[in-house]
Amino acid sequence: MEYTKKQILLTIVVSNFLFVISYILLGAYVGALTCGIVAIEIIINTILEDKGKVTPKFLIIIYLIISIIIGITTFNSLIDLLPIIASILFILTLRQSKEKYVRLLILGNLTSWIIYDFFVKAYLAGISDLFVISSTITAIIRYDIKKEVKENERSNSVKSE
Repeated sequence: MEYTKKQILLTIVVSNFLFVISYILLGAYVGALTCGIVAIEIIINTILEDKGKVTPKFLIIIYLIISIIIGITTFNSLIDLLPIIASILFILTLRQSKEKYVRLLILGNLTSWIIYDFFVKAYLAGISDLFVISSTITAIIRYDIKKEVKENERSNSVKSE
């Protein structure tokens, strides 16, 4: 079963709110703040999409500015940049209409989070992210790579006939 963009994003909203709690308990406030902001961004964009509207560019710029401000105001060490990088990657994810690109950007996003999770000792979040990464890689193989190979085989067989 192929999941829609909306289903993928809803799952990420729920997990982000759970991560907010986890990061607060660990004192990893950059991660908590970033996860909360990302969840709000997803909710806003989903509401707009449900109304048949595309997220306006000015809103994307606001999201980027908020991410940068969070990064500047909460910066204590280089590790604090990882949630900000993840946030920016996710903002780019929200602009995608094709699930293929959503999956690829989520892969980059989660890689940043896993490294951050290791450094702030959010091991359960890291394990959760590993599961999502493995699921995302499976989806990339199943829906993107295999589908592309089949389409190439089909077009090659049509050309040879």
